[in-house]
Amino acid sequence: MTHLMAMRKHNHQMMGYMDTGLKPQETVNHRYHILRQLGRGKLERTYLAEDRHRFNEYCILQEFAPEVQSSEGLQKTEELFQRKAQALYTLDHPQIPRFRELFPLPEGENKGLFLVQDYIIGPTYRELLTHRLSQGHFFTESEVTEFLLNVLPVLAYLHHRGIIHRDITPDNIICRDSDKLPVLIDFGSIKQLSAIANSFFTQSQVLTGQIMQVGQSGYAPQEQIEQGLVSSHSDLYGLAATALVLLSGKEPLELIDPHTGHWPSELALSSSLTPVLSKMLAKHPKDRYTSAQEVIDSLSVSTPHLDPSSVYSSSVTPPTIIVAPDATESNIPDTTSTEDTLIPNLSKTETTMALTSSPAKSSVSGCLSKLILVLMLILGSGMVGWWAGKTWISQFLNPTQAESPKVFSEKTTSESPSEISDEEFQRKTQLRTRRQKLGIDHTLFVSLVDEVFGQQYPSEKGRALSNEPEDDSWRKKWDQTGDNLLDILGSLSPEALEGIGTYNQTQRDNWKLLANNLHLSSRAVYDLVDGRFFRAFPEQKEENFIDQPLGQIWTAMILDTLTALQSGSNYEALFFDSENPTIEREETLQPGAGKAYVVRLEASQNLAVKLETNGDTFLSIYSPTGTNNLLEDSTQQQWSGELSESGYYEFTIVAKSDKPLKYKLIITK
Repeated sequence: MTHLMAMRKHNHQMMGYMDTGLKPQETVNHRYHILRQLGRGKLERTYLAEDRHRFNEYCILQEFAPEVQSSEGLQKTEELFQRKAQALYTLDHPQIPRFRELFPLPEGENKGLFLVQDYIIGPTYRELLTHRLSQGHFFTESEVTEFLLNVLPVLAYLHHRGIIHRDITPDNIICRDSDKLPVLIDFGSIKQLSAIANSFFTQSQVLTGQIMQVGQSGYAPQEQIEQGLVSSHSDLYGLAATALVLLSGKEPLELIDPHTGHWPSELALSSSLTPVLSKMLAKHPKDRYTSAQEVIDSLSVSTPHLDPSSVYSSSVTPPTIIVAPDATESNIPDTTSTEDTLIPNLSKTETTMALTSSPAKSSVSGCLSKLILVLMLILGSGMVGWWAGKTWISQFLNPTQAESPKVFSEKTTSESPSEISDEEFQRKTQLRTRRQKLGIDHTLFVSLVDEVFGQQYPSEKGRALSNEPEDDSWRKKWDQTGDNLLDILGSLSPEALEGIGTYNQTQRDNWKLLANNLHLSSRAVYDLVDGRFFRAFPEQKEENFIDQPLGQIWTAMILDTLTALQSGSNYEALFFDSENPTIEREETLQPGAGKAYVVRLEASQNLAVKLETNGDTFLSIYSPTGTNNLLEDSTQQQWSGELSESGYYEFTIVAKSDKPLKYKLIITK
């Protein structure tokens, strides 16, 4: 299965139309306004909501739907929830989401229980690690040590109150945007509450002795997975496993020997951290630390320069492509006007030095001296600006480890940079000017060009381009790749460009809801986006690019596509005339462009679809649920048969031709 088809299948199975549970815009308990569904399990669903009683503050709403048929059963289940959840309500720690309330649905509504807690803004450590891996990095040992020292006090707080998290993984720890502190989410205790609620009245008696398995293999010790036994060192085991994952990029089952607790020798850690993690991961519970404070003490002794109460390192940034300000450009002097120019001025420091050291100041007086001084400064400014610009370009080609991102790869050369030609300086300056006018971050732009360049010239992938003569031709090709990329970026709307570098899965999920309002699924939207994207980047058709820099451009194209769909320029809802069983539409599509149609049809109806074109197209016909699709990315131009579902069917037509394509769509029922 190709990346594209697998992605569509996953989106349909995991997101679809979200036709179960609460719908966006619904209000629960006359207070919580549903924005979207975040996820669902077997017995519960999770929503992002606005609290209308708290100035529309965001919150998390967890809906539990126990299989209880009677009002009496629901009441008793609620009482059980109240007892079990009381300990969670009393938690008051800045690195734990606050549990606000537990309530049943009011009389007359569907039976269920809702748990409300704070919404934490920030990426999970899984997302942070994924971003690091996309750039060929892991977390450093110092970062992980500081991470441990910021999580351990939270666990100590929980354990002191008799609460075990049970599910410590990179997915369940958020790096909060506001202060970069790790926040624990998704307590395993909540999963147990769901299971208890479901079993309370479906069994002959309360299953007080039965423990639901909570915890993931590799992150939870064997006694937790096999016997359901948990204690404070169960959480410490999961935290140590998480630390190894951040350090290596591999999952615990790939790293940790279940019999010895040892990890591969190639993951070389310091003599201070190794024994601490080894003891946390010991096979037998008696060989592990008994408390989080013990671990803190061990880490503090081995690394006394680290303060357990310190704020988490700001070097761990959210999983966006823009990871830092444009450090290289911050060293370039300001230009002479608000518009980018080819020759930068002297910096303020350089101007001051020129004024204080110029012999003209002491030997020339009057208007003539001032005129000469101005002319000297103008000439000097131009020459120094030209030299400074060329020096910057040379440093850009051969940066050191402490400088800004690399032109092509993380590798650098130790040779001192030599001067580049005037032609290359002009070329790169024009690239910079174009990029800045589009508002594209320097780091993101370099990552994008590197990704495309590596695809186009595989033999050069991973090699740092020097500024020596033997790399002149490769640097020119790199610049040409960047120039072509700016053409593509320039075709995006200003609104789409504004978000480049910050797009994430949350935004894509929100946009699916907008498409659903038009009776379109993400499958149809992605058809139109893919037509445009793969025309620009044909080499990406079989690549997993979503979490790579180019995925930012693909996501930006989603926003532009949705805007066009909502305006009706590439979308139409079709209706059959009561006297005419046939619908016909004629359009002209530009290369890579597409159009989507929806029409409501009934099961058992016969349908015939015919597409007449003067070029190559992809035709897709999606069923209402996506489980009985008629055509998917097909070059076939007609279909007929009996329908198996009732609802809105989606038709997408995407032009493959290099020239404008005319088509006629004929739908007959």
